[in-house]
Amino acid sequence: MHVLKKQLIAASLPLMVMFAMPAHASQCDFTPDKEGFDFSFTAFGAPDKSYVVSGNRFTKYEVASESGKLLNATIDIDASSLDTSHDLSNGMGGEWPDSIPPVRNENVVKNLFMNFVDPGTIQAKIVEIKDGELSLDVTMNGETRTVPMSYEVVDGKLQAKGSLDILDFNASEAFKKFEAVCTTIWHKGKTWSTVDLTFTVPVEEAGC
Repeated sequence: MHVLKKQLIAASLPLMVMFAMPAHASQCDFTPDKEGFDFSFTAFGAPDKSYVVSGNRFTKYEVASESGKLLNATIDIDASSLDTSHDLSNGMGGEWPDSIPPVRNENVVKNLFMNFVDPGTIQAKIVEIKDGELSLDVTMNGETRTVPMSYEVVDGKLQAKGSLDILDFNASEAFKKFEAVCTTIWHKGKTWSTVDLTFTVPVEEAGC
């Protein structure tokens, strides 16, 4: 009898483990509404990062997904379409006049993006999504790096945040040219190569 009891317990263990697994072990499947897609980045100047330029965008880009899902969705960006007009803070408690963003746009495009080996081109692809984190493969200056991003879904919108370092993309020479212009004129002696990324997109969830 004891042997039979042990055999029954052993046979039931896989089922016990399966039913004990948390519900969130399944992988979320997100179907995005690309018409509601929005993204931006924040750049920093000054030794203490007190000069913050937020809400920077590109006006020309193409979002695509062969499967219609968020996983493996891509974005191709024309970096020459940079628009930095959202944030006019001058880092000194005041605001820049409206004439400044076009100058700032040109400085970034001409001295950074157009000095890439593939001038003015940035691509990104979502290669993994799991438990509040996703992996974004970013390609620029001929280099691809994986950028980890955290995300949450609030009121039907997936909101993702992460950061990247431009120097990780073999872009030290391009960044030096950009830094030479911006550090002296704009950034109080320090231009940061790290930028914060955000994107939001309405999604339909399944399997969560």
